[in-house]
Amino acid sequence: MPIKDFLAIIYTTILTISALHMPQPLLPLLGSSFKVEMDTISLIMSATFIPLTVIPVISGVLLNFFSPRKMIIFAAAIHSFVVFSISMAENVYLVIFLRFIEGFLISAILTSNTTYIALKSVKEKIQFFMSYYIAFTIIGGLLGRVLGSIIANYFGWRACFQVMSLSLLVVLPIVYYFMEELKIPKIQKKDYLSFKNFKLVVFNKKIFYIYIAVFCLFFVFSGITNFLPFRIKSINKQASEMLIGLIYSGYITGIFISFIATKIIRVIGNERKTMLFGFSVYGFFLLILSLPNMLLIFIAMFGFCSGMFLVHSVASGYLNRIVTTQKSLVNGAYIAFYYSGGVVGSYLPGIVYKNFGWQSFIIILLILLFGGFFVVTKLSDHS
Repeated sequence: MPIKDFLAIIYTTILTISALHMPQPLLPLLGSSFKVEMDTISLIMSATFIPLTVIPVISGVLLNFFSPRKMIIFAAAIHSFVVFSISMAENVYLVIFLRFIEGFLISAILTSNTTYIALKSVKEKIQFFMSYYIAFTIIGGLLGRVLGSIIANYFGWRACFQVMSLSLLVVLPIVYYFMEELKIPKIQKKDYLSFKNFKLVVFNKKIFYIYIAVFCLFFVFSGITNFLPFRIKSINKQASEMLIGLIYSGYITGIFISFIATKIIRVIGNERKTMLFGFSVYGFFLLILSLPNMLLIFIAMFGFCSGMFLVHSVASGYLNRIVTTQKSLVNGAYIAFYYSGGVVGSYLPGIVYKNFGWQSFIIILLILLFGGFFVVTKLSDHS
């Protein structure tokens, strides 16, 4: 893949993921601003994840008729407008609705990005490019949370969304000049919309195990990242938005892990063993996060993010390696299952936390984590 194409994907991905996750460390501030409780304000994240559970599959279908480049330009333009509208909203339910709309646009952009990589790369290089792509999604999540919390700390939460809106506009000329008009091969268009074809591709046992694993993976991750700001506030009521944002610094370890994912696979032996190792690391540091100590939480987030993004980067690359046809549909379904975990994980564990406390919250997440570990054991060491 030419470097100019990948640079366009990198910028688009970083900005899109930043916009998705930027409100997370601001949830206590937003709850206070709109005078609503934790379970209501958490819907700001859940609402955005909902479209991501369905629309990637539809986007995958649309990509068989429209190029990824056109999809990105169209979605990014509307995305910028929606983000600016959030900055002007005076009602929390309007914000939730606009975040719901934002989810549709984000899903179209992310599905277009992964499909572009799969179509533009030779099979032997897909794992390499996907690992780097995942690394830049992590950078986007880190920058969105940390820079957003810093801006909010000094200029208020509305300024965060206004800066993001302007940044998203820059996507348009970059994608227009740097990316090519790629066409899906005709063989992939035939009978694309048939249920039989959908079932054969998406619900292949090996593929489906990967989908269940990433559902559990992101359920746990969304639970922690969504409600950790409230946990920090319960430990230290004076914690600022900037301090809460810096707790997410553990993301930086995930970035390095994703860059060297292919080397880790070679050292451990194969993708299955690497994903099992990643889930084990993930679970260990989840237990550390149960402790009421700010320093331990800060340190644990480094290991927690490492385990999560190791599984994520290996799973996505593994999926694109074993699939030879219908890549846009398969990638769309991957994103859909991934964010389905986010929808449930960003809301239901919060009810447990609110009514039964942080320890019960952690137990629920451990159960889901074990579920992801278990389905990965069902994969073959050879594919």
